[in-house]
Amino acid sequence: MMMARDLTPQRPELDPASVEALTTSLQHYVEHGTDGDLQSVLRRVAVEARGKHMHAEQLLIALKDVWYSLPSVRQAPEGDAQFRMLQRIITLSIRQYYG
Repeated sequence: MMMARDLTPQRPELDPASVEALTTSLQHYVEHGTDGDLQSVLRRVAVEARGKHMHAEQLLIALKDVWYSLPSVRQAPEGDAQFRMLQRIITLSIRQYYG
């Protein structure tokens, strides 16, 4: 029996270096409550995403994947502060993507 070839298009992904920079920047934001280089990293990631023809939704999924992989986020109880931080990051990302 022949198997049909999977013709599902590959979903574009961020470069590993971008994911690492995003992880570091988000970790700093969670631990210190300050942006540090967050805006510049989000800008760089948004430019990369547009260049790879990622939809905004795909970028946000990638961003949330990184966010929820952070040990300080996984270990902390979910609450308003954590939700507000994530919402702020999403808002900044959308502005950078469409800016």
